Amino acid sequence: MRDRWFVFAWFLLLPLLPACSLVPLQQQTLEGFPPDTVQRVRQQSAELEQLQKREVATPAQYQQIRQLRSSVQQFERDVIHTASGMERQDNWHGAEQLLQGATRVLPDSQVLASAHNNFAERRQLREERVRMELAIHRGEQLLKDAGAYEHLRQLQGPDPLTWLELKNYQRECRESAQSLQQHAQRALERKDYALAQHGLKIAQRLYGDDLQQDTDLRDSLQRNLTLANRQLRPAKPRPAGTSHRDDRAPVAELQQALDAGDLPSARQHLDQLRQQSPQDPRLLSLQSQFQTQVSNRVDGAIKRGNDLYSQGEIEQALEVWLEARTLDPDNVELLANIARAEKVLENLRALSPPLPDELNAHP
Repeated sequence: MRDRWFVFAWFLLLPLLPACSLVPLQQQTLEGFPPDTVQRVRQQSAELEQLQKREVATPAQYQQIRQLRSSVQQFERDVIHTASGMERQDNWHGAEQLLQGATRVLPDSQVLASAHNNFAERRQLREERVRMELAIHRGEQLLKDAGAYEHLRQLQGPDPLTWLELKNYQRECRESAQSLQQHAQRALERKDYALAQHGLKIAQRLYGDDLQQDTDLRDSLQRNLTLANRQLRPAKPRPAGTSHRDDRAPVAELQQALDAGDLPSARQHLDQLRQQSPQDPRLLSLQSQFQTQVSNRVDGAIKRGNDLYSQGEIEQALEVWLEARTLDPDNVELLANIARAEKVLENLRALSPPLPDELNAHP
C-alpha cells in the first residue's frame, strides 16, 4: 500500500520538477559537419593535451600524439575551407558562426584564431564598402528630389509649410554629404579610389552653397577629390621616339601571359592596364580570366600541400603554400595552412623527440 502511495506522489510531483532535468542538453553542432564532430574533436584535443604533458612518451604514445594532432589539424583545415566557401557565396553570417563555433571547440587553436581575425577584417572592409554604396544611393536620391522641391516651392509660394520642408530637405542634404565625406575618407585609406571619387562628387553637389561659406570644408573636400582623381588618372602619353611596344596598351601582353599561365607577369600587365585604360571594355573579361586562373592555381596548391602535409612532408608542403601565397596573399585557407605548418615545424624543432631506442632504454 505504501509503495502505491509513493508512486502516486511521484506522478503528482513530476510536473513540478525543472524542465532541464527531463530534457537532455542540446548537443553543439557546426554547420556542414556531422553532429558528433564537436564532441569527437573535443575528446581528441583533451587526449592530445594529456599526452603532451608527459615528460617521457613511449613509441606507441608518440604515434598516438601524431595521429591525434593530425586529426585535430584536419578539423581546422575543414573548418577554414568550409568558411571560405561560405564567404565566396556571400554567406558572411554563416562563416562567422562557423568560425566562432570552431574556436569555442578549440579555444587554444592559433590557426582558427588567426583565420577568424583575418575574416573579421575582410568582413569589416566589405561592410564599409556596402554602407558607402548605400550612402551614395541616398545622396543620389536627394539630388533627384531637388527638382521636386523646387516645383513645390513654385506651386505653393513662400508659405511656412514650404519653408519648413525646404529646411528639412537641406538638413538631410548636409547630413548625407557629411556621411559621404567620412565614408570617402575611409575609402581613400583602403585605396578604393573609384568609390571615394564617386562619393565625393555627390557630396560636393549636396553641400551646395555651404562650400562657398566654409572654406575649410571646401578645401578638405577638394584635397580628397584631387587625391582620388590623381590615382585614377590614366598615365600620360609617352614622348615621341619610344618603341611601338611601349606605346600600346598592355592588352596583348596580358592576354599572352594569361595564355602561357605566367600569372606574375599577367598581374603586372593587368595593373598597368587598370592605370592606363580603366574604361577599356576588355578589362572586365581579362580580370575574370586572371582571377579564374589564380583561383585554380591556388586551389591546386592547397590540395597538393595538404597531400604532402598528410604524408608528413611538412617542409615541402610549406614551400608549396608559400609559393601560392604570392598569387593570392589574402587567401584565408592558404594563410591558415602556412601558419599551421610553421607552428608544427617550430614545435618539432623545439621538442626533438628521442629515438625509439632511447625511449626503450629509459627506466
